[in-house]
Order: sequence, then structure tokens, then C-alpha cells
Amino acid sequence: VLIAVVSILHVFVSHFAVGGGLWLVVTEMRANRRGDDQLRSFVKSHSRFFLLLSLVFGAISGVGIWVTIALVSPQAVSNLVHAYVWGWAMEWVFFFVEIGAALVYYYGWERLDRRTHEIVGWIYFVAAWVSMIIINGIITFMLTPGGWLENQEFWTGFFNPTYFPSLAIRTCGALAIAGIFTLVTASALARGEFRFRLVRWNALWVILPLVGVAASAWWYRAQVPVWDEALLGAIPVLPLVAWLFTLGIGATLVVAVLPLVAPRLWGPLPAILLVLVALGTMGAGEWMREAGRKPFTIHGYLYSTGMRVDQSDWFAEHGMAAGTRWLSPAGATDPLRRGRDLFLAWCQPCHTTDGYNGLRPYLAHWSEETVASLVPRLEYMRALMPPWYGTEEENAAVTAYLMSLKPAAPADFPDDPVAGGERAFAVSCGLCH
Repeated sequence: VLIAVVSILHVFVSHFAVGGGLWLVVTEMRANRRGDDQLRSFVKSHSRFFLLLSLVFGAISGVGIWVTIALVSPQAVSNLVHAYVWGWAMEWVFFFVEIGAALVYYYGWERLDRRTHEIVGWIYFVAAWVSMIIINGIITFMLTPGGWLENQEFWTGFFNPTYFPSLAIRTCGALAIAGIFTLVTASALARGEFRFRLVRWNALWVILPLVGVAASAWWYRAQVPVWDEALLGAIPVLPLVAWLFTLGIGATLVVAVLPLVAPRLWGPLPAILLVLVALGTMGAGEWMREAGRKPFTIHGYLYSTGMRVDQSDWFAEHGMAAGTRWLSPAGATDPLRRGRDLFLAWCQPCHTTDGYNGLRPYLAHWSEETVASLVPRLEYMRALMPPWYGTEEENAAVTAYLMSLKPAAPADFPDDPVAGGERAFAVSCGLCH
């Protein structure tokens, strides 16, 4: 959950860093060509908000992603660094240019001539967009590595099946988010002809790119091989988040039409609503991409537990403990402790006890026999679960630890026979059917 919160906020702001850069230089050029000093003054004031949000918050939250994912999935981070070390290096070069250009742009309003200042703005936007181009290759690779699984060549994985549709979605989304945040800053202006003219201009930056997002989303969907199966139920959360993503695009369009057709009604409250709806839409889109990878971190190569697919035979022969780091010495004689160690190593990357993907609510309804039958065949019982190759002793140890988490009081079933039957079906039969 922490990864999701940090990542979605960072991705939302980082897209603003790209689209907002284009908005700044295009709108500045518009003001310069028309001799519109009022518009130029607004662009200058907006650039301060842009600098603080995109560079300060964006950079800090970007580091936050690395910290959180390295703690939860160190093996995944290691694989991404080894496979794309030159990709990260290239991205850092352009990010460095992006930061430098943004600072020069902001502090150069009165120090640079207008043509030079515009050139700096274009340098910023190009560097920011190229950063997105590079990061997009790494992110899409995790879902659709394509031919990389066979040859493990950098460019094969980089230009994977979802690379171009994803880049189209993100580029259009970045432009829309630029318009959204500018509608926020414009809502603070005094009511008058300039504000009405400005919000109409910014509304177009939201509406037109969102049409591109919707079209690119259909293109993207056609390139994800798991999508049709997932929507049929193998990944039950996907239909929900796909519906939320679609609803979010529609809701964002509806709210964005208001400043276009009725600019006098635009104010801080609808501006905040627009940001929240857009953030929720971005969150649903990122959730779809993440959920679509399950049970992998890198689809077809690395499971969410940190086990590589090509290690399956080794684990099947030696068991899970043999490939587990940081096993407690006490586990050699205490099965409960060994079960806890194995749970922390192989289950906790996805499961908590009582929180997100919590196990205790399920354990409240399961007997020891049920848990013991589930542990050895998780990948067959649950579509999102990676394989488990525990020995009989390891399976018994994990079962013992899971049963130690079971609530002391038995779970209550509803008195109504239909409702009670529905609950019983969900916790027992629903594992397969």
C-alpha cells in the first residue's frame, strides 16, 4: 500500500513535469507573439508552482519509490538494475538536464532575453519527455517483456509490445494533467475577462489529450495477452479497476468541459475536484498495469516472491528453505519459527496478517486440514499466486504458523441459510469455483 501511495503520487506529478513543461513554453510563446503581458505574467507565476511541485516533490517521491520497492522486493530491484543499468544511466543524464533547465527557466525570466528563455523552456520539455520515453520502456518491459525472455537484449525488452501504446497514453495524459494543474492556479485569479479566457485555454489542454488517452488505451489493451483472460476472472480485480479507469476518464472530461462552456462558474472547488478525479483515474490505470503482471514482477521471468522462473526446478528439488536468506537458527528445532521465517521471506511481499491482502480473515474460516491442503498447491488454487516448492516439513511448518494466526473465536456465519451458504461458498468452494 505504501508503494502504491508513493508511486501514484509521484507518477501523477512526474507527468505534470512533462506536460507542464510544454504548457509553460507554448503559452509563453503565445503571450510573446501576441504581446499579452498579462498572460506572460501568469506563466511566470505558474512556473514557481511548477518548479516546487515537479522538481521538489517529484524528486523526493521518486527516491521514496526506490526506498519502498527495495525493502519489499529487493530481488526485483536487482533484476531491473542489472537488465537496464544503461537505461537508468541515460534517464539520469536527461533528468540532470531537466533539473538544470527548469532552474534556469525559472530564474531566467528577468535575466534572459525572450528568445533565449523560450529555448531554455524547450530544452526542459525535451529532456523531461525523453526521461519519460526511457522510463516507459522499463515499466512496460515488466508487463510485456516480449522477445527479451529469449535473448535478454536491452533494446528487445525496451521496445516491447506495449511500449508505444503506453508512451501514447502517458504523453497524452501528461498534457491533460498540465491543463488540470493550470486550471487550479487559474482558479485563484480574480474574476474577470482574463481569467475566463485563461480557463478556456487550459480546458482545451485537458479535453483534447484525454481523447488521445482513451484511444491509446484501446491500443494498449490489444497488446496485453493476459487481458481477456484476466477480465474473465483470472485476475478478479482487473474488471473493477478497468471500469474505474474508464469512469475516471469520462468524469474528468465532464468536469473539464465546465471551464470551457461556463468559465464564470469555474473556481477552487471544481478545480480541486478535477485534480482528485484525475488522480483517481491515474491510480486505476497504474493499478491495472500492476495487477496485470501477477503472479510476476517481471512477467514470465521473475515471480512476485523474488524467485526467477528458471529457478523453479532447483527449488522443486531442494525446497524453499534452501533458497531462503536470513533463516533463524531457532527454526532448525522449532517448526513454528521456521514457518514464520518462510512466511516472511516468501509470503509477506504480497500478504499482511490483518491489512492489505490480510490472511487472518480467511484463516478464521479455515481448518488446519484446509490450510495444509492449500499450501502445497497455491498456484493451482489461486490464479495470482506464484508456485510454492516446499518440502513436507516446510509445508507443515508454514501451516503451523498460519494456524497460529487464526483468531481464537470461531468465525460467525450469518443465521440466514442463504447468506450463510454464500459465505461458506466464498471461503471454501470459491477458492476454485
